[in-house]
Amino acid sequence: MIVGRAVEDFRDKITLATKFFIKGEEVKKDGSVLGTITRHLEASLKRLRTDYADIYYLHRISPDVRVEDIAEAMNALISRKIIRGWGLSMVNAEILERANNICHLAAVQNIYSVMDRDYEKGVIPFCLKNDIGFVAFSPTASGYLSGKVKASAKFEGDDVRKWVPQMKSENITANQPLIDLLKVFAERKHATNTQIGLAWMLKKYPHVVPIPGSKNQERILENLGACNVVLSDDEFGELEEALKGIKIHGSRKDVGMPQEFID
Repeated sequence: MIVGRAVEDFRDKITLATKFFIKGEEVKKDGSVLGTITRHLEASLKRLRTDYADIYYLHRISPDVRVEDIAEAMNALISRKIIRGWGLSMVNAEILERANNICHLAAVQNIYSVMDRDYEKGVIPFCLKNDIGFVAFSPTASGYLSGKVKASAKFEGDDVRKWVPQMKSENITANQPLIDLLKVFAERKHATNTQIGLAWMLKKYPHVVPIPGSKNQERILENLGACNVVLSDDEFGELEEALKGIKIHGSRKDVGMPQEFID
């Protein structure tokens, strides 16, 4: 009983989210989009040892399953109270609007950092206008913002950075002006480069939430420390203006996710 209360108290303080990806062949076998999604969801809930999820994300758009059909299925799952809301990941504004017209989205999870700002042009404004949370993944640019990634770095095994364009040797070198800029502000604010990048994001939009990932305790604490770094309006404006003059080499926005990272 005590453990049960502790779990419920914990759940009140967090948002439990999980993802799925489906293929057209699965839908044909199961008989419906709702049937396929329900099967995936039930398996996820069993693994998570819970009876509902706060947000259920479609991990990537399937070329042979309409997003409108996904949205209709989400409506059904929300009405059954198996999920509280749903989300999309790595989508453009056009797909976002099509989906949201069928079933209101709780969140969109796209790549976003001081290094990857393309979604400021369409998706982020759409989310702000329509009360949709924007969850920024890879807000530290896969660790590049730290300034510690060198052109000689080798990424092997299941390290996702081995297919990230910005992590190619030539782009690590070409993007050095961004690191130099962050270092100027980091020294001024007695912070790290990474903390400046996160502080910039927290300052810029009220509905954007970064989700930096790390297996290293030191990095986790560093990321949390970004909350204590406050950029003044003048500092923020200075940083924004300087960013306009920096060209970023190697975009992740349109890069497909390798199959091994989908399931």
